[in-house]
Order: sequence, then structure tokens, then C-alpha cells
Amino acid sequence: MMHLWVIAVTAFLASAVEAVEAATIVLAVGYVQGWRSALGGAALACAVLLAIVAIGGPAVVHLIPVRILRIAVGIFLLWFGYGWLRKAVLRSRRRMQMRDERAAYD
Repeated sequence: MMHLWVIAVTAFLASAVEAVEAATIVLAVGYVQGWRSALGGAALACAVLLAIVAIGGPAVVHLIPVRILRIAVGIFLLWFGYGWLRKAVLRSRRRMQMRDERAAYD
């Protein structure tokens, strides 16, 4: 039972990070483009996400076995992790330069 709480807290914190990132994007767009378009886009994105989860979530769970879903998600996560690991190794070997944030925004 304890491991379910750990999973729930981890998922909540990951979602909270994504929510902060989304709010930052909405604030930046609102500041630059205007609040009407930023809040309208955020509302539309929430509606689309709600529809995808409401329709697609049960459909995926009923059509695809959970074991296959877990394998697919694991492969996807390994794929992303391998890319980050590859970049880290190349940067540590000085074969790929570190990204210069100041130069990117100048």
C-alpha cells in the first residue's frame, strides 16, 4: 500500500512541474501578445487535453493490455534517457560544446 502513495506523490509532483511550465508560457505569451490570446489558448488547450484523456484514456486501457503499455512506455523512456546520456558523454569528452545561454539570447 505504501508504494501506491509514493507513485501518487511522484505523479503529482511531475504534474505540478508541468503546470508551472505551462503557466510560465501563458504568462510570457500574455505579456508579449496580449492576455486575451494567451488565456484563450490556455483554455482551448485544457479543453483539448480533457477530451483526449476522456476519450483516449479508457479506449487505450480497454484495447491494449497493460503489460504492452508498460513495455511501450519503458521503451519510450529509455529512448529519451539514451539521448540525454549520449549528450552528457559527448560533452564530458569535449566532443560536443556546452550550450551558451547568453549567446543564444544575444
